[in-house]
Amino acid sequence: MLRALMAIIVAVIGLGLLIAAHEAGHLLLARLMGMRVETYSLGFGPRIWGFRRGETDYRLSALPLGGYCKIAGFTPDDPAAQDPNDAGSYVNKPAWRRFLVIAAGPGVNYFVAFLIIALLYVSSGFVDLKTTRIQVLPDGPAAAAGLHSGDQVLAVDGVPVGSLDDLRRELHKAGAPAERQIEILRGGVHRTHVVRPANGTISVGRDQVLVRLDVASAVPRAAAAVWEMNAETVSALWDMARGRGGASLSGPIAIVKQASAEVKRGLSDFAQVVATISVGLGLFNFLPVPALDGGRLVFLGIELVTRRRVNERIESAVHVAGMLLLLALFLAVVVFGDLGLGKRLFSRG
Repeated sequence: MLRALMAIIVAVIGLGLLIAAHEAGHLLLARLMGMRVETYSLGFGPRIWGFRRGETDYRLSALPLGGYCKIAGFTPDDPAAQDPNDAGSYVNKPAWRRFLVIAAGPGVNYFVAFLIIALLYVSSGFVDLKTTRIQVLPDGPAAAAGLHSGDQVLAVDGVPVGSLDDLRRELHKAGAPAERQIEILRGGVHRTHVVRPANGTISVGRDQVLVRLDVASAVPRAAAAVWEMNAETVSALWDMARGRGGASLSGPIAIVKQASAEVKRGLSDFAQVVATISVGLGLFNFLPVPALDGGRLVFLGIELVTRRRVNERIESAVHVAGMLLLLALFLAVVVFGDLGLGKRLFSRG
């Protein structure tokens, strides 16, 4: 019980540090761009602890569901936004400076993932993203067809496969037959298995093949790994939007469960999960959705192209509506995904 509790605590702290890094990106760039940062908070709601340094109140807040960095003049109703002579106001800075400040948060998440992966490459090793060795999930189409964890996938219906992304694309091809011929290598022996995918997936993951490198090789390899992880996440989101594949959204409870399970396996496994989550956090915040950093970047991009500022009241209303929709999505993911209450409610009777 004590070990499980410690694993959860370490997981929460690790995920909290990702949020802290994200907000620190906004904080540092805002200061660099000459903006006044009034609050840097981990969590929302009432302030429970903190200190003031310069013009900024650093605080821990009661609701541990993220964090925020309050920049003077960021919202239209802020007095600093209504004072054209306030040199530290966000709204009084050129669009390119505001763009960099908004992009800095998710940008730092990508940088954190890069650092973690680079350190893993030169220490315990990082998973080989190019491997076609699979980990077979129980009770899925691959397991039913006799595939084993550790098998190396070579081809699907005669088409060579060089990565799990290639495997996913081949399985999702339009007009594909119900039965797929999957060629594998097991113990030096070539085999072919007939698999019947379910909704474009055969229920396999990437086998944990670790790669260790020297520092000179680790830096470019870590940058490439971040790019590959980002591309895989985009592909999974696209498949999920089309109702294909086995990807699903996870809320904070599921993320903490997964992270705490990796803590029990070892810090290197936990670090790999944190790097993956950091990439996901960066990508999520770059999505062009109102209220997210990506949504704000869309408006700033319009301003940079047209050289005309979008009406601040209209933009603010769009972001508020986006925030309400994201909150509804968050609650739905937690209730129906993390807690599984939907199955319990609709399975009765």
